Amino acid sequence: MKYVINQQKMDQAVRYLQDNSIDLWLILTSEGSDPCLPLITGVKSVGPAAFLISQDGKKYAMCSGIDAQDIEESNLFDQVFKYPTELGETLQAFVTKHQPKKIALNYSRKENLADGLTTGRYRWLREVLKDCFSGEFVSSESFLEKLRSIKTPLEIDRIKQAIVITQEIYDTVFAQLRAGMSEIEIGKLFVKELEKREVVNGVDRTLSMPIVMKERIAHRPPGEAIVAPGDLLIMDFSVDYDGYVSDIARTVYFLKPGETKAPAHIQAAFDAAHAAITAAGNALKPGVQGYEVDLVARNLLLKRGMPEITHATGHQIGRDVHDGGTLLGPRWERYGNAPYGLVEPGMVFTLEPTILPEDGPTFIVEENVLVTETGIEYLSVRQDELILIPAQ
Repeated sequence: MKYVINQQKMDQAVRYLQDNSIDLWLILTSEGSDPCLPLITGVKSVGPAAFLISQDGKKYAMCSGIDAQDIEESNLFDQVFKYPTELGETLQAFVTKHQPKKIALNYSRKENLADGLTTGRYRWLREVLKDCFSGEFVSSESFLEKLRSIKTPLEIDRIKQAIVITQEIYDTVFAQLRAGMSEIEIGKLFVKELEKREVVNGVDRTLSMPIVMKERIAHRPPGEAIVAPGDLLIMDFSVDYDGYVSDIARTVYFLKPGETKAPAHIQAAFDAAHAAITAAGNALKPGVQGYEVDLVARNLLLKRGMPEITHATGHQIGRDVHDGGTLLGPRWERYGNAPYGLVEPGMVFTLEPTILPEDGPTFIVEENVLVTETGIEYLSVRQDELILIPAQ
């Protein structure tokens, strides 16, 4: 059962090789250097190694003898070649025998998760194969993005479990929140709940605190700031469950003595964020481009008098909190081609049209959704109402 997802992803890769008329996908690695390995093979190597997937469905591994046991016992590969002294000779013999015309390699100009081949390794490869390969090297970027993006049912189940645990922890923390606590004290509540459930933070895969902020809005760890009545508190939290993650943000309001609800301007900001998520969710369906979804949420907030979103409306999650591929973002240069990517069934996105004014209430409400054949399914239980923390 350990390598079931890896088997599914390798079989998925075979279909993409066939669709793109690519004979062979070659993944070169040393010390687990390629970021695609946990998703595709799930096995590790200390020395230089090569993993090869062929258009005919065959899978091969080439490694040193000391790395071979776990790779063989994974049962993922039709053949494991143990090279005696040097990987190059074994790889050269394989290419000479099979004569592929097109080999995909993991390089990319815009997607770091598809850019696992170093310049040095690429030059080494060209030297090794110069006398036996006269075909074409192509980037694996397009189908590697799809491998990360299009989740299998088992991958979706693991993401769902991560989300369930995340929301359980949120509910437990909410019940303990009180004015007078520091950001760090609140962060430690999350760590305690992670430890109790024997899971870790999905961002760094350790027992670390999530983002907890009453001020200085940024991607930063909790600080010494004390939460007071009348404050808003943002929490952005991820859980890793068996290699797959959630990414959910919540904003709560600390009631002042005598208050039973938030002030009107704070409620209006939450309502706008909620409406923008609804609008983005309604626009998110197979066949649309990422920027089209972002534009719907962006325009709704502007029409409500809110500031323009300063980042993307949503991103993909899976093995990582930012899983690459199609982005629900604006057509800004810093995002490259990601906002032009197509939305497809099986993708899991966040929806987080954030409100970050220079003055006024700041809101981050972040949900996780699965793209279906006709639209979306909310995987997280939506925050439909502003969460209020009673005054003591």
